[in-house]
Amino acid sequence: TNKRAEEVYGNIKGNKCYKIMNYYSSPCFKETSYVCPINVVKQSGNSQYTGLYSFGRVKSKYVLVTVEKKGDLYVQKHRILSEDKLDIPDFKKILDFLTEGIVVLNEEGKIRFLNRQFVSIFSINGEPDQFIDRDMSFLTENMPKEIRDIFNKSESIKADKEYPIHYNNSYLIIKKITLDNKYTLWSFFERKETDLSDEIFRVLLETTPVGIFLQCGGRFMYVNPTFASILETFPGNLIGSSIYNFVHPEDKEKVEEVVKKREEGRKSTEKYVIRIKTEKNNIKWVEITSESIFFKGENCGIGSVVDVTERKRLEENLRRLATVDQLTGIYNRYSFEKFLEKEIERAERYGENFALIMFDIDNFKQINDIYGHQVGDKVLKEVVDVVKNHIRKSDIFARWGGEEFMILVPIKDKSDAYKIAEKIRKKIEKFKFDKVGRLTVSLGISFYKNGDSMKSIIRRADTALYEAKKTGKNRTVVAD
Repeated sequence: TNKRAEEVYGNIKGNKCYKIMNYYSSPCFKETSYVCPINVVKQSGNSQYTGLYSFGRVKSKYVLVTVEKKGDLYVQKHRILSEDKLDIPDFKKILDFLTEGIVVLNEEGKIRFLNRQFVSIFSINGEPDQFIDRDMSFLTENMPKEIRDIFNKSESIKADKEYPIHYNNSYLIIKKITLDNKYTLWSFFERKETDLSDEIFRVLLETTPVGIFLQCGGRFMYVNPTFASILETFPGNLIGSSIYNFVHPEDKEKVEEVVKKREEGRKSTEKYVIRIKTEKNNIKWVEITSESIFFKGENCGIGSVVDVTERKRLEENLRRLATVDQLTGIYNRYSFEKFLEKEIERAERYGENFALIMFDIDNFKQINDIYGHQVGDKVLKEVVDVVKNHIRKSDIFARWGGEEFMILVPIKDKSDAYKIAEKIRKKIEKFKFDKVGRLTVSLGISFYKNGDSMKSIIRRADTALYEAKKTGKNRTVVAD
């Protein structure tokens, strides 16, 4: 570096060029739609390239950057663009080498400079110098309306912004640059439609809120920033890594099935929801849509990823609201009826036996009247806790309504149900409840009979419960 470079950019020894020019943490072409001058030289095979650039370090200034390859080194020469330099022959010569068309106008709209590329883009007859001091309208009168409009409304066009215009089977990227507040430089960069399409596609991939990935042989070949963010890591950390590193063990079989289809090249769109384990060991739900793609001689898979963790949480909450009693945490009446319906079908098909135990809390209304509903609610929860500790895992326990409860009991012998009911009755009778002390329950039992409907078996249990209460409470009655 020379002294002038240090005056403009500060202490730059040992730093990356993208940090020096723009304060970026990664190469400029990854941060913006930036044409890296070094990449141009590498890819074109030419020994030199000159371009016009705007850098974050040099605010409100434009820099002519010339990159020259010398051995293994790339030497950069930076010249800050200003009005006074337009009269310097060497500077004008450099502007003529630019791959973009340049025209500089003064405050009256007269041409102060234009380069050969501008003349070439618009097929203007004559040498650039012969148009100096002419009004710009002299050149634009034979140009397409879109170009004329740009200059006619130049006051309303914002400086430093790119405006793409379709022109001659290509796109012109037009940019307005203010020089020292007096002269205006217009830049016209010609870009083929395919180049612009590639750029649009790249920007879409990098900025879409949907995760995108390409996998070959079960390994990531590409991931966009959004997918990396879902996995709580960076794209570079994922390239080449196994996709199974992030798949929940219980969902691995599903992913293996899809990957196999991709490796076989089978064309089928797959949409599925799985759990993933992020870099920070968090579990998330994602919805993946994938398709087969032939990439670099290999059958691969490409897909999109949407984080649906919040949606799954809401669905689970809705499911709980629909199936679980909110006060006690056991099944509600709706859920119990569904279980009972299936149990009747099983009994009809396989001849399995089951019983219903229906019970309620004796004198519960008095508890609410004397102690209030908050104490009443607590009693209900305490009763549930006692019962849960003394029934089997195969038994279905639900709140039927108010202080009434139901238990669906699979049995081999009718005495099994009676023993369970009596065990519950005695445990509750002995339990000391907070605030209210002792209380009792009455129970009714009905057994499944061939041809029973849900209504008929419930009705018999309800009748038995009514009989238990009518004959003194704190007892178990078996239906006829």
